[in-house]
Amino acid sequence: MIDLGTLAGLHEHRHELHAYCLRCDRWTVLPLGLMVARGKGSLRLPLALRCRDCGQAGQLQVRPPMPSNPQAVGWVQPAG
Repeated sequence: MIDLGTLAGLHEHRHELHAYCLRCDRWTVLPLGLMVARGKGSLRLPLALRCRDCGQAGQLQVRPPMPSNPQAVGWVQPAG
């Protein structure tokens, strides 16, 4: 079973955890590898996070790994 409910599970399966501050209109990618290395890997989602600039509660978004295709730009396959 794949557990994506913990920081360690997200990191192990190459997912990303992004946080958004509505007040600052700013996204940030949380450093999962660093958080796991510091012993936070067992923390389960959802997490309560606050913006470092304004203190507003953050909104989390889990993003799966991007598929790898060396000839594609993002999700678009170049023509020709």
